[in-house]
Amino acid sequence: MTLTDQLTDRIPDRHTIDTLMLIDDNTFDQLICKRVTAKTGLVGNLLQYLDAQQALDHLVDPDAATPDLILLDINMPKMDGFEFLAAVHDRFRNGLCPIIVMLDPALDPKGEARARVFPMVQGFLAKPLTPEDLQGFADLLRDLR
Repeated sequence: MTLTDQLTDRIPDRHTIDTLMLIDDNTFDQLICKRVTAKTGLVGNLLQYLDAQQALDHLVDPDAATPDLILLDINMPKMDGFEFLAAVHDRFRNGLCPIIVMLDPALDPKGEARARVFPMVQGFLAKPLTPEDLQGFADLLRDLR
């Protein structure tokens, strides 16, 4: 094996997630996500929104980047994660992209069951985001393609 092959084996599959959208009103969780995406190199473009309505406005803009994956916080002021899911479901009936619902440990199983009603919800995540979580999402996207 050449040195180039050895180095190539160590480089992660860069930008496996072309565009990741994070919707979370918690600035600490936003910072963690930004650091994890930078550390792993799995994300080409990170769109961060503190407000679900702003994220929804982005999604309906035909000139805006379409995310490959959305990480969604459920507990937010103004428009919560469930309202966001309902709005996405109503506007994008033919599908948009997988959504991973980020759960606070305090969310009860009823909340998870409520989110599972939406077909675009592909999984659940206990915060904070880890490099292993992000790799799992990259693998999920690879499998869905």
